[in-house]
Amino acid sequence: MIEIRPGTDADRPQIIARIGEVFGPEPAARADRLWDWQWHEDPRLPTPGYRGIVAEWRDQVIANLGTIPTGLHIGGEPVTAHWFVDVLVHFGLMRQALRDHRRNPPAGGPDLSHGIAAALFDHPNAGPIQFGKHISDDMMSIIERIGFVPTAGSGSMHRRVSLKHTLGRSIGRPLGGLVGAVADLALPLARPRLPLETLTGAFDARFDRLWEEVRGCYPAICRRDAATLDWRYRRHPEGDYQVITTSDGARLRGYVVLLTYDKGRRRWAKLVDLLTAPGDTEAVRALVSGALRRLREQRAERVETFACGGGIVDCLRSLGFTPRLTKSGRPQPLMARALPSAAAGIYVTQGDGDGG
Repeated sequence: MIEIRPGTDADRPQIIARIGEVFGPEPAARADRLWDWQWHEDPRLPTPGYRGIVAEWRDQVIANLGTIPTGLHIGGEPVTAHWFVDVLVHFGLMRQALRDHRRNPPAGGPDLSHGIAAALFDHPNAGPIQFGKHISDDMMSIIERIGFVPTAGSGSMHRRVSLKHTLGRSIGRPLGGLVGAVADLALPLARPRLPLETLTGAFDARFDRLWEEVRGCYPAICRRDAATLDWRYRRHPEGDYQVITTSDGARLRGYVVLLTYDKGRRRWAKLVDLLTAPGDTEAVRALVSGALRRLREQRAERVETFACGGGIVDCLRSLGFTPRLTKSGRPQPLMARALPSAAAGIYVTQGDGDGG
């Protein structure tokens, strides 16, 4: 019999093994490295421990759905909602399990009429509100059939930052840097019009005050207090995140979190998180402009981000960002299920969920 049930830490070895079999050894090793940080240290967890749904057949985990608590606030008040991550179905084991299920249909078993993946999403512990982004074409087909809808005005965006690293690989770093500096003149970057500072230590009480000021101003937003930010960006086992802030005296007006990383011979970057009061376009432009200039100094070729709500898309467009499409040419919106109408205009960034 196929059982759909909440997962626990005891499922860790099999979940890691399935990730390796479906996605490869590197994603499996990364999931194992991040396990304790993700499932035991996240301050949004009601209690430490793995949160997810698994499909089990003959004592084998054949599919799983990780469910990260969002810390979602609607109208300033907390509600229960989850990001779905690490969604996988082991097709070999699934086929065997479904053949067995059809030959010997159990009385009172789970509803598998829409498939095993859909049954994971439909488990009560995965809801009631669910979010996902950066979703594969195959998974997109599944979730659209069970009620997920794209969030209007949301999606991945990107822009080129510098040609120095690209030219340095082609013609050597000294000459490439010189030629790249000239070529970068064709990629103008706005100058920040507000004073900016780099945060070198932990996220402090100023970030708690900013969160309290703005959480009720957005229709919906995920938790961003100092404890959550510190866990997410300072205690991450892998990410070397940089934080730029702008302030009015002692009052924090906003911040942006950025990441530069090498992938193969290329240098990429992400604007992972960004928060100001809604409508504070001056602060958004200053923070993003400052981040782009920092990334150019670090020879990043291209930067990507995720934009949703708060008028952020128009602001990013004015700073040279364009929609980032998948290889199949489709946009990458925020997908949501059972999101109430009161949350229309929800604010989401790259760092929400497991992005960044």
